[in-house]
Amino acid sequence: MARSDVLPPHVDPSIREVNDVLLGTGGITYTICYVLMARQSIRDRTYSMPLFSLAFNFAWEIVFALYVAEEPREKTMFTMWMLIDLGLVYAAVKYGANEWKHAPAVGRSVGKIFAGMLAWWCIALYAVSSWWVDPVNPVNPKVGKAYRGVKGIDTDELGFMTALVAQVVLSVMSLAQIMVRQSSRGSSYTIWALRFIGSLAGLTLNYGYCWWVWPEAHGYYTTPVNIVMMVTWILADLGYFVVLCKVPRVHNTVEDKSK
Repeated sequence: MARSDVLPPHVDPSIREVNDVLLGTGGITYTICYVLMARQSIRDRTYSMPLFSLAFNFAWEIVFALYVAEEPREKTMFTMWMLIDLGLVYAAVKYGANEWKHAPAVGRSVGKIFAGMLAWWCIALYAVSSWWVDPVNPVNPKVGKAYRGVKGIDTDELGFMTALVAQVVLSVMSLAQIMVRQSSRGSSYTIWALRFIGSLAGLTLNYGYCWWVWPEAHGYYTTPVNIVMMVTWILADLGYFVVLCKVPRVHNTVEDKSK
């Protein structure tokens, strides 16, 4: 929630503190999660986050850090995630071929494929964001919201929608990835828990609380498509945990395993 938002009389000002706590929880847990994912990826000589999802997340952080984010705390968080994600990108490019021995052409071109996906996501997210915050004709303007001095523009909804789509992509593709690998390569219980708690606090609970206290400005939270997406990512993450409990605890690299 932006500091520039003007709360209506019926909204308790404590919404800002609750928002800070929930977003802060999500930010801290995801920061630790990204560090552990990078470390685990390098240890296991693989990539922890699915390539398409990594490109989406990295592009999201780039666009929001350099273009959308207005407040220093937001810019700092997105920039920090962007820098930490360089470790995930490094592991994906360096060790990605290990997961594509069945498709050598893909393995040899992992870096180029990732670069192409990253460029596409950056363009797509910039296009959506610039359309959303157009000062002349903003998308779904709301009373009490403001952005860069223009009343009505709601970057909270923009953040929610793009983050929710990214979350669904991450959760579903991560579930598919671990089912294909049939091992814990690139993952751990701690990584899963941090990711799940971070998404639950920073996305689902945070925006859910804002909707509960200030429904006029957060009605998008309960639209059918968003409810479906929220249920989807939660079920996919819970499914991931079930599979993680069942697959072998493999700590060797893919290369070591093949010897």
